[in-house]
Amino acid sequence: MLKRLSFISVLFLFSLSLLAKGSIKIAVNLSPAGSFEIKSTKVKGSVKRQGGGFVTSGLSVKVKHLETGLELRDDHLHKKLEGKKYKKIEILKGQAKGGKGVAIIQVKDIKKKFAFSYKEKGGNLIIKFPLDLKDFKFSGIKYAGIGVKDKIVVQAEVPIK
Repeated sequence: MLKRLSFISVLFLFSLSLLAKGSIKIAVNLSPAGSFEIKSTKVKGSVKRQGGGFVTSGLSVKVKHLETGLELRDDHLHKKLEGKKYKKIEILKGQAKGGKGVAIIQVKDIKKKFAFSYKEKGGNLIIKFPLDLKDFKFSGIKYAGIGVKDKIVVQAEVPIK
């Protein structure tokens, strides 16, 4: 009985650790036409309730965990993000209240303040914000005559602790 209870406890704790991870979806539009999503279910970190709102001081996703659904496109993405040199993309700090917030994101060695909107869903915060790739010195992202537009939309779901 004790072994069975211990196994159930371990299984429960493992399940909780899986739930504590967030996810991210990045909508990328192409020119002249088309789109794709960059996804990961391996976002680390959480947000905390504070002063009637939320704060965070460390959300991140490893570049190698970002996927587009196509291996060649994943490889191009990881190279453009310089994933061997800059291992992760981070939200360094952020605060939010009343459905809106501000945060600082670091992509490669560039930090950029941005505004976002959010909503609470269950035990998670759903965060949505646009980014301009030019702010991070990305340009000329083209393959076989199809280019990535400068504006992307990020949506992340992170646990509230």
